[in-house]
Amino acid sequence: MANPRVFTKYIPAKGPDVNNLKVELYYSLGGMNYFTYKTEARGYYLSVTPVERSDHSGYVCESTTLGHGIKHLVKEVARQSARAAEEAKELAKRYEQSLIDYVCREEGIEVIAGD
Repeated sequence: MANPRVFTKYIPAKGPDVNNLKVELYYSLGGMNYFTYKTEARGYYLSVTPVERSDHSGYVCESTTLGHGIKHLVKEVARQSARAAEEAKELAKRYEQSLIDYVCREEGIEVIAGD
């Protein structure tokens, strides 16, 4: 099976126990979600998760809190493919900023403006 992660990026942020927002587009087989007891669709999901990243002499640690952040199905598919991943990348652009805004608002996080 190909790598389920299409892309991952980090956005500097500040908040309680947070120094980055992890933005990730990934493929999921779907099925039962045992935290929500709902069946999830197979496809490409965009997620935004608050994380604390720290560098320990070149070894990067990342921690998060279960249940914090959000994910959104951007493209439902029958199977994983390079073409579907590229389409999902384009679709993810539509949702990325609104998911970031939602997480910041709900978690009391502020994005640190870049250069």
